[in-house]
Amino acid sequence: MITFIDLLKNDDFRNYVSKRIAGVSKEQYTFSDSFPKLYRYRSLSTYSIDDIINGKITLSSIGEFNDIFDGALHQYGSDQEIEEAAEAKWEELETLLISARLPKNILQRDNIVVPYINHLKTESRLKFRELEYLGTYVCCFSKDSQSTLMWAHYADSNKGICIEYDFNNVPAEHIVRKSIFPIAYTPAPINVEDLLSENGRQIYQYPLDAAILCTALNKASIWQYEQEWRFVWVLTSSNDNKRRIPINSPVNPSRIYLGYHFLKAFFYYDLKDENERQGAINKIKKFMELINFMQKNTIPAAVMVPSKGSYNFESCEIPIDRLRSFMFQYFHDEQPESMRYYYTIHDHLMDLIGK
Repeated sequence: MITFIDLLKNDDFRNYVSKRIAGVSKEQYTFSDSFPKLYRYRSLSTYSIDDIINGKITLSSIGEFNDIFDGALHQYGSDQEIEEAAEAKWEELETLLISARLPKNILQRDNIVVPYINHLKTESRLKFRELEYLGTYVCCFSKDSQSTLMWAHYADSNKGICIEYDFNNVPAEHIVRKSIFPIAYTPAPINVEDLLSENGRQIYQYPLDAAILCTALNKASIWQYEQEWRFVWVLTSSNDNKRRIPINSPVNPSRIYLGYHFLKAFFYYDLKDENERQGAINKIKKFMELINFMQKNTIPAAVMVPSKGSYNFESCEIPIDRLRSFMFQYFHDEQPESMRYYYTIHDHLMDLIGK
């Protein structure tokens, strides 16, 4: 059986989908053989750091995303169009009754039209969420490491990290490299209704798979600031309906950017709150594991600092050995600090990177 992952390596499938998306995208759209540097914004959490250290990339179910239209299939239209489709079904049946010379009262209009309207509405709801039902998993990246909105929305309000990947270092035929695509931003959803109809296979050999990829790579124009690229897999054989699945990454990060306020994770507000203090201790320990990993694998670090006189960031390199020494100096024995000292220690960090 040919799986969705098999199709991602199929040039005919890739060409069909890319041309289909390009036909409705206002921007130039292609599946490129090379990639820009791609960035993943994350919080400075245990899960994020464990992914990096363990060489994993975690994909999320498309149904978990914050955009309700993300991965939605729009098969049916308005209530009027649904009612018209139901009336057409009744007229079709009525014509068959007449041609078969059967009594007209053998079927009643309302007994056909009303259930069919309900059927189409239910089918429309199911189709709207079908990518989630089919086990569609996605990992989101951006072309931009300095987006103020992305740092605010996806990196814990500048307390998180941004992980840089260079997937050009992955062998050309590797499935990970075949699974990464740019997002097409459009004012209206890409119409894949013909691929989902009973005649879909007459249009293309793999209509449902093509519809899934077209839909997974399409977002509303309002999200264009994200400059998103996506890793897309469909695991139809999975019955667990997991929210997230980790896969092995073929490459380590090429650089890790630290948010301007990444140090806040290592401070506590209330000394009497033992859970808060212990949480800060655990975050210091986990961050030190990340520093050790970066040092061992020669992964550079930088801090994102607001650029004076603008709403932009600039990345300031910080040698790993200096970052390590800084952490030992101000969080000795992996003990957190009171929040009252946050800006004092943060100023020392800025002095260290010359800002």
